[in-house]
Amino acid sequence: MLELRDIHTYYGQIHALKGLSMNVNQGEIVALIGGNGAGKTTTLRTISGMMKPKQGSVSYLGQNVSGVPSHTIMGRGMSHVPEGRRIFPQLTVRENLEVGAYTVSNKKTVEERIQEGFALFPRLKERETQLGGTMSGGEQQMLAIARALMVAPKLLLLDEPSMGLSPLFVEAIFDIIERLNKERGTTILLVEQNASMALGIAQRAYVLQTGEIKLSGQAADIAADETVRKAYLGDE
Repeated sequence: MLELRDIHTYYGQIHALKGLSMNVNQGEIVALIGGNGAGKTTTLRTISGMMKPKQGSVSYLGQNVSGVPSHTIMGRGMSHVPEGRRIFPQLTVRENLEVGAYTVSNKKTVEERIQEGFALFPRLKERETQLGGTMSGGEQQMLAIARALMVAPKLLLLDEPSMGLSPLFVEAIFDIIERLNKERGTTILLVEQNASMALGIAQRAYVLQTGEIKLSGQAADIAADETVRKAYLGDE
């Protein structure tokens, strides 16, 4: 479904991604783990068209989408939940969801997907008319995911969905990620600093360090790797 080949992406003069190559197969959850500044967010931004690679190609559903605008890629069934949630704080829950469906022209389909979001996240239904900015971090993360689902994505990019959340909300969010994959068949690329949780639900994983893939393989094998355990799983 997704293939990155020899990607080089820059922030100004900073060489953020240095020949990164990876792939995501249909129906998988793939985890991308690494420390701060490793290039995880840059990878997702490059995939979703928010940043243009200086070299290399991003292939999605067999088509080269390098440099294609984000809204065009989203129209092809890719959604990106950015780090920090980025909901619209002055809009209600329902209005945030409606904005997420701006590429969907059929009003009946929009309403059906709003109701699907409420079924997935009952707490959002309870807060349907509440302003997004007045909700807790966990509720805002639920809203960000529900908003991304309004386009019925084939591929969902999740950037640090557990950041700043209580343990209870972290478990709830990861449960939803698994359900989306198993029940809807949504393919997911998950960037997550909580490496233990991410590796626990992913089939495969990549370890990113200073813009380069240092390790890849089955998630269980990555989780058992001694270097990974010391660096990312808190083992001594």
